[in-house]
Amino acid sequence: MISMIVCSVDPAKLEKFCENVLMTVGCPCEFVVHDNRETGYGITHVYNLCAAKAKGEYLCFAHEDIFFRTPNWGERIVSLLQKPTTGVVGFAGSMAKLATFSGWGSLKQYTRYNYIQRFRDGSIKYFITNPDKVPASPVIVLDGMCLFMRRNVWAEFRFDEDTFRGFHLYDLDISMAVGQKYTNYVTNDILLEHFSEGSYNQAWLDDTAKFHKKWADRLPFYLKKPNSLVAYFREIKMSFRFIRMLMKKRVGSWDFIETCCHEHFKRYYWHISSLKLLQRLYKYKRQWRREGRL
Repeated sequence: MISMIVCSVDPAKLEKFCENVLMTVGCPCEFVVHDNRETGYGITHVYNLCAAKAKGEYLCFAHEDIFFRTPNWGERIVSLLQKPTTGVVGFAGSMAKLATFSGWGSLKQYTRYNYIQRFRDGSIKYFITNPDKVPASPVIVLDGMCLFMRRNVWAEFRFDEDTFRGFHLYDLDISMAVGQKYTNYVTNDILLEHFSEGSYNQAWLDDTAKFHKKWADRLPFYLKKPNSLVAYFREIKMSFRFIRMLMKKRVGSWDFIETCCHEHFKRYYWHISSLKLLQRLYKYKRQWRREGRL
């Protein structure tokens, strides 16, 4: 049996989600739902709490804003989870995680997707990437919109409630932990639809810093590592892009941005990206002052 575990804050979305699961799963399932509107627990606490109550051998940690678009998907996911080497299974992930601050999908050549994304403006985009033409693509980190794992895998690793007390980075953390022993996958046999967009904010930045501190001795982590020179210059490029994104999208505090810049300057002072960042630092600082953000 599959236990569908949900941290809910919207009864209407939850009802539609449950209806969709019952129509598509094609095998026995149960719903273990925590109404988080009053308790306001962090998602790691909710997931561990619900997993302990669940009766199923297979656990699904799902957001309530998703639909399954493949009939009888339950049999397919159980077949994959029954393999003793399988860790966490999801719908979007990466075969690499850099040492520098970055989103999990920063390296496009290492990213694997299999879902439909709906945007606020009404547009729809298909994120489907399976260059190896396999039923399931091995990855190291996964996005948390929907995660499957066997009960024994969850019991061995559990979600880290001490480090991640909000709603960010818990997914990368548990998939990174499980991936040290088992193989994580993006399933290409089951299509998912996601109805909300992610966003960057200071809470996400804070948890990103915690994640990188926790896993510092394991990053960068590649399933298929390039040569050391390529990996090194890739870190420089992604560090530059990440800081540029923070400035451009007005994410986080200016103190955080300056700290990231100083770290980049210290590590890569000789590289042209440091000069470009310095120019952008002064440019965006003036803009933020004009906007009253400083």
